[in-house]
Amino acid sequence: MRQLSQRRHLGLALGAGISQSASLPNWNDLIARLTREIEARATVKGPDLGGETAPMQAQILQSRFRKFVESGTAFPTVAVNHRDGVIATEWRKLLRDSLYHTIADPDAVVDGHPYFKELAALAFNVPVVVTYNFDDFLERALVQSSRRPHGTIGYYSAWGPHFVVQQDRPVVYHPNGYIPFQAIDRYSEEVILTEEALSNQIIDAARGSFGLLVNYFGTSPCLFIGFSLTDPGMRSVLRQATRASPGTIHYYVRYCGSGAPPLAEQEEASQANFDLFNMVTLYLNGDEIKALLELLSMDDEDTLNDVFVRAGVSRRYFYYIAGVVSVGKTSVISRLQGLEIVDEWLRPRDPLIAKPSDQLGTCERKRVDEWILEQVRLKNGRFARAGVGLHVMDRAPLDAFAFTSPDKYRDKAESIFETACAGNSGSPQSLQKGHLVVLKGDPRVLQTRQIWRGRGGDGNYLEEQQNALVGVYADDNCGKATFIETAGQDVESVTKQVLRAIHRDPYKEFDFDKRLTSFLSTVP
Repeated sequence: MRQLSQRRHLGLALGAGISQSASLPNWNDLIARLTREIEARATVKGPDLGGETAPMQAQILQSRFRKFVESGTAFPTVAVNHRDGVIATEWRKLLRDSLYHTIADPDAVVDGHPYFKELAALAFNVPVVVTYNFDDFLERALVQSSRRPHGTIGYYSAWGPHFVVQQDRPVVYHPNGYIPFQAIDRYSEEVILTEEALSNQIIDAARGSFGLLVNYFGTSPCLFIGFSLTDPGMRSVLRQATRASPGTIHYYVRYCGSGAPPLAEQEEASQANFDLFNMVTLYLNGDEIKALLELLSMDDEDTLNDVFVRAGVSRRYFYYIAGVVSVGKTSVISRLQGLEIVDEWLRPRDPLIAKPSDQLGTCERKRVDEWILEQVRLKNGRFARAGVGLHVMDRAPLDAFAFTSPDKYRDKAESIFETACAGNSGSPQSLQKGHLVVLKGDPRVLQTRQIWRGRGGDGNYLEEQQNALVGVYADDNCGKATFIETAGQDVESVTKQVLRAIHRDPYKEFDFDKRLTSFLSTVP
């Protein structure tokens, strides 16, 4: 998340839990307040609504309020084409009064909130903050922030199915509507509270009206805070985004104010969230949420690095995606959103590398080997210089053994050591350790893909190459690699498994230096 926010690529989504921690009512409390207000104004108590869902209760209350407004002595003088607008305005006023009933000084609430300041600081590093809350507390925190850009109020509030990203400030987008504390401020024409409004929103989302929001969740890894993931409209949008962009991962904070649930329950819910919405679930209390936001918005890199040092954890994690030609490595990697990617090749490729290795002449083989090992050295340097975050490399440092006969393994190891590991003054560079993911495929399918790409290599050749690659990396003494069988699966399913290896499975490093040394000791 830090890696993403530094590139202004992290999204931020806020749910009702944020506003509830700022002393605003939850949905049921808001409905109860509306009920009391309508009964007090209309002096008529309707049937008990306790058996209805909250949206249906709001629907019935809105209907009661409409009748109350229509019964006013001045209402008949309102032009017919203006009456719906008058009723909508009065309804919004009632919502505002009920929402902020206990709030005398909203700025004081923001000041006293456990992490609104940290939330605002992070918001300036993201292009869009999606908040499903009606209130303007985040906007107020942005105005108060020392990071507010000179010459602006620090934000742009938006609602409805469309929004436009701003250059110098975050867009605070309210899909469910916006009711600021000051009635004179700009607010949304509609508030998603009633059964009718909620149903229409779900239908509109299914029809693609919220395409921008779906696209945003599909292309921007987001941090979700304050959610219970029960809103059907949001779930519909998230599910659409997941299906459209299966390589985008989100981070969901499950608030644990009274303690985290048992580990078995955590694992079960975490797996469901990952399967449905590509979400990594974090079980945090209020202090931990504040600490997370501080780390994400921290300006001082030295202080940030010191936090990692004192915690005894790494600032960066490396992942290698290996496999034979046409197995789908590059297709999967191209779908991974938000990670730092090191491509298969860093220079325009030599045309000879497309030729099957068993068809290369002696001079051609020497030329190909030198070119590939130079790429290994350059890519290893990329990982060596990498900053904080998650990093993925297309191919792994020892893939060259798959193109080499076993009797030449020692010679190949020496070439890798001398060329790919070459350093200053003869001092060899270490091959960077990392979590190794190896994709395996059906050789017949791989051959078909090669033919469609206009490349050579029959099924037997590809099978031998794959077996050799597996043999190189199936060495538990150097670290346990993750092997993924791609046969019978589409690229989206394989992408999901790779995401699971990166974001859900334990991080286990493969020691490429150790494995390379084992080949150096091989008897020719």
